[in-house]
Amino acid sequence: MSLPRIPDSWRDRLPDPAGYYSPRIARLGLPNGSGYAVGLCPFHDDHNPSFGVKLTSARGHWCCYAGCGKGDMVTFHQRLTGLDFRSAVRELLEVRR
Repeated sequence: MSLPRIPDSWRDRLPDPAGYYSPRIARLGLPNGSGYAVGLCPFHDDHNPSFGVKLTSARGHWCCYAGCGKGDMVTFHQRLTGLDFRSAVRELLEVRR
């Protein structure tokens, strides 16, 4: 059985960045004037907030200022869950098998 095709408009159907990141980033602060909020990076043992995410961007761009990487919501979800790209997009869109 094949998986459903990812819709062409998948980028427009991603979750709201604030709603997605808030429960996944410890101590995530309020966005500054540029829309960035800072919290603890989930990819390393972070004691001083070093993870920035643009909550006002539809793509949810993020960066770890301690060197863990950067990307968008899909790359974050891939890294957090270990899923491949298509599976991560499907999960973010809540498209299930």
